[in-house]
Amino acid sequence: MNVPHTRLSTRMSGSAKETEQRLRNLFARHKRPALLLVGMVTLAIGLCGGLVACRSTTQAGSFTMDTQYYDALGNYIEIPRLTAEGEGAQEVNQALAALKSQYQTVMDAPVNTVGGQRCLLYPAVTERYDNLIFYLDSASSGNDGDIYTLVYDRQEDRVVTLTEALELAGTTEDALCRGAEEYLNGELPEAEVALAAQDGAVTGFRIRDDGGVEFYLTCMTDDADPAVDAVDGWQHLLAYADGNWRHYNCKATLMLTEELLIPAEELAGFDTPLWYQWGPSGGEPEGGFVMEQIPPQVEEQVLQYMKDSLGYSEPPMELILCASFHDLSRLDLAEEWRDMDALECYGITYGANGTYVGEDLLFFRKGEQYTFVGSLGEYDSEQVEPTRLAAVGTYNYRIMYWMLEQGILTAFPEADAMLRDAPMPLAAQSAAVAYFYSNRPADMSIFFADQAPLQPEGRTMRIDEATYLGLRQLYETYGVVYQLRCSGWEDGNWYAYPEPLWLVFQLGQGGDMTTVLDESVPRETVEQAALEQGYHLVDGEIALWRDGYPNPAGPGSEVGFFREEPVVTVLEGAEPIYQEGDWWQQMEWEGLSALCYCNADGSYAIQRLETTRTDLSTDRGIRVGSTRAEVEAAYGEKLSRTDYWSLYPGEDYLWYCADPEGWGAAILFFFDGDQVSRIVLNNMFN
Repeated sequence: MNVPHTRLSTRMSGSAKETEQRLRNLFARHKRPALLLVGMVTLAIGLCGGLVACRSTTQAGSFTMDTQYYDALGNYIEIPRLTAEGEGAQEVNQALAALKSQYQTVMDAPVNTVGGQRCLLYPAVTERYDNLIFYLDSASSGNDGDIYTLVYDRQEDRVVTLTEALELAGTTEDALCRGAEEYLNGELPEAEVALAAQDGAVTGFRIRDDGGVEFYLTCMTDDADPAVDAVDGWQHLLAYADGNWRHYNCKATLMLTEELLIPAEELAGFDTPLWYQWGPSGGEPEGGFVMEQIPPQVEEQVLQYMKDSLGYSEPPMELILCASFHDLSRLDLAEEWRDMDALECYGITYGANGTYVGEDLLFFRKGEQYTFVGSLGEYDSEQVEPTRLAAVGTYNYRIMYWMLEQGILTAFPEADAMLRDAPMPLAAQSAAVAYFYSNRPADMSIFFADQAPLQPEGRTMRIDEATYLGLRQLYETYGVVYQLRCSGWEDGNWYAYPEPLWLVFQLGQGGDMTTVLDESVPRETVEQAALEQGYHLVDGEIALWRDGYPNPAGPGSEVGFFREEPVVTVLEGAEPIYQEGDWWQQMEWEGLSALCYCNADGSYAIQRLETTRTDLSTDRGIRVGSTRAEVEAAYGEKLSRTDYWSLYPGEDYLWYCADPEGWGAAILFFFDGDQVSRIVLNNMFN
């Protein structure tokens, strides 16, 4: 049974290359795709892979192969390493290590990826230069791929810069970019809408044996009118040398005759062949592909399941390994399953009632033995977290809930245990990047360190480290807090941000962690940060909780623990007003009043909250009726006995505020004799 390159794909007549050609020819008929290739790796999960070291058979080069990885999902990764020891060689090796890190998750676990990650090496060695040219591609549409180059001068032990290459060729970067656009405009087919080439960019170069320079560029074709969005943009890949342009459109080639970026006779050969030596002819890598076959035991048990449960005597249209969890730690498995090595999930596709149906089937693996344990039901696109099953992710949760129902799990793992000592969930990483794109300058690019481009363009924020700090329950969800350490790129250099920041996510009961509640400066406790961002509190400690209700109220939040409607008084003429249409109002319930600032959209935030009710308490357990001694024991030395902004002259009270001068949210305890008679929460903004 063949392994398809994508799960749940429709079988089409002809080869994959012919399908790509048909889609390629339709590029002017669809909506605009997202284009981002260099420095971006598909958020992927779970792979087992071997790395093969090789040596060059040419004596001119000064490098050996560090990584050669090829799997049946179409992930091909080739990265060398310079053997020279000079400073220039070290600089090249640092860049190569950074390139390798971008594909490490793919090489660590090829399943759960859509495949098609390409980092193909073209080693063009001359008497003086090691030209390391990488063709970078992914399974995404909308482009011909990209090029990344490193040119090492062995004679002078240094990296050749683009500026030097332009001077050697007697041209400029602007001239090349304009030339690319002119060339593509002459190549554009007739279309129903006007198209134009735009955004030409030089991505790399190589120095040939004759001293000439070949440049590589990307260039978009899109609607000629920027106000129109009628077609898909397409990023083309071009090569230029000696006044001649060449369009490298390997995705549009037919069958297995893939075009080489550089002629084979100009490339170094290796004992273990590179892709350029076997791929274009339809061959296979030495030793074959990783993950080439579905285990026969799995095929047999799948066929039995389809016969017994679905009434099918034919094999499925598709069968593919879609998730592999070889870490079953932190799971309370029933005794009969405790010695298993892994849980593997296989997706099947079959026809039913005139349509296609997909199911995910679960197998435990012990050594080479597979045991079918059941079907999760119809396939649903969900976020898979890699390697460890006990992890926060919607697919992981669905599996674990199913196992709990079947008695395979005796208890559901705690969220804190799943998040601790684990990487930030992939869904949370995507949510963090999206959050920062919405809350940082529009011209700033945002990346995690393992996805950051090797050569950033413009202002860039790089998330270097994400550390799980803890969580707090927020009614039916959790507030999950991570500490991020980041760097910025400006004027050609990275610099570390002086202070970390905290990012608070919402974790749902189904394992969904795709919502960022907000960011925070480091707080005294994780719980405080989660409370503040989860309930929009100015200070997590300055809040009141009603007995029997899960959510608090305090400065910055709304009042959500009353079913009764309040008596509302609009305060005409009250100031300040920050936006047109806003207003101030007083909201009153029995024993509770709230002064609120209201926004034009109908939302509001408490400015001051005052109560004499006995069923409301602070986070430290103080309520109306508590004693002075209990207040002092709960808040200790941070209690102030001084006057609070001259608001309550002559009254007997103590107040607490994180700021000793009283700025920000504060809580005031008023006494009648030795007992608390009234509690006031106030926000004094500066």
